[in-house]
Amino acid sequence: MANLLKTGFLLGLGAAVSSKEKVDRYVDDLLAKGKVTPAEADELYQNFLKRGEETEQDWNRRSKERVRDFLKDFDLVTKEEHDALKVQLEALENRLSALENQQHRDI
Repeated sequence: MANLLKTGFLLGLGAAVSSKEKVDRYVDDLLAKGKVTPAEADELYQNFLKRGEETEQDWNRRSKERVRDFLKDFDLVTKEEHDALKVQLEALENRLSALENQQHRDI
């Protein structure tokens, strides 16, 4: 599963780098042809970056949802569920220890 996540991450990273290079070339081309001013090119570039960041956030959110669904399909616990069970177990161990100590004192 770690390999699957790593592969997905690397694919996303590769796509992001490729897309950034394409945006750079596109904006540079528009600037060279005189279709936009330097200020417009900068604004256009910033808009592309903003949309890219929004898309990345959406992709990350959807990826996390897919992983959660994957875990549910295989009846695997999430970290949050594991941590909650650990807290419950520690509380029970503490109660058991307190009861055992009380029994020893009563004897």
